[in-house]
Amino acid sequence: MAETLFEDAEIIYSYTLKDALEDGIIMDLSQVNGIPLYAPVCKGIRYATSSLMGKGYLEGDKINLPNLADLLIQVSQGIRKGLAKGEDRLFEAKVEFPDGHREKVWAVLNEKGSLTIMLPEDY
Repeated sequence: MAETLFEDAEIIYSYTLKDALEDGIIMDLSQVNGIPLYAPVCKGIRYATSSLMGKGYLEGDKINLPNLADLLIQVSQGIRKGLAKGEDRLFEAKVEFPDGHREKVWAVLNEKGSLTIMLPEDY
């Protein structure tokens, strides 16, 4: 019954991945050239929120590629741990940011079937 509850309901508002890209809320990491990957990284990570990228992964308008590679490796380790526990939509990683502080980062399955990495408050 839960699946049919909203079947004929009118959509009042939607905010898509395309909208978020156009508004600059998220960045498409597949468009970043030269990410130096030092270890295998989960290839499902495609997007990152701008607020996460502002935590030491951008220098002006340029991406700090070594810092971004480190972030992707750390998040990938969290994804692997989550998959081992049976998680399949939201993964949590404890990440050390470039300034040395540690904070949670989430990798969330998006509408395109890839992952968006973000701070929990971005969700």
